Amino acid sequence: MLIPLHELYYSNCSAIPDKPGIYFVLAPKDMEIRFLPTAKNPRAPFYDVNVLQEKYALCKDREILYIGKASGQKGLKQRLRQYMRYGWNEAVNHKGGRAIWQIEGAENLLLSYEVCQDADAKEHALLADYKHINGSYPLANWRG
Repeated sequence: MLIPLHELYYSNCSAIPDKPGIYFVLAPKDMEIRFLPTAKNPRAPFYDVNVLQEKYALCKDREILYIGKASGQKGLKQRLRQYMRYGWNEAVNHKGGRAIWQIEGAENLLLSYEVCQDADAKEHALLADYKHINGSYPLANWRG
């Protein structure tokens, strides 16, 4: 299931399970990726647009923009609420994947998730596979 980020935010992630898992932020097929010079959240750090453009140019797979994990006690729901609040300028407690929020129209990006018991290992494996196939990490991932 693909869920637009704005739907997650406005629903307060109500349909997301309280279980550990991994999630993906994806670009819709017809969306051109353009970067904003600053983050939408003025209290949050941001990347230089040139750095984002250079990193994105290295990505062979332009659909997967971020791979994240939720391994805490309240799982995906809590982690994705933090991520949405960060993107909508309500918190600064989710710095992972913050480059997403410098994409013009980020609210229209899509999210997919998978419940799994060992989210840390799954995320690590997915990032290693992505880098092996594509030569770099996804846009908003900086390390595996």
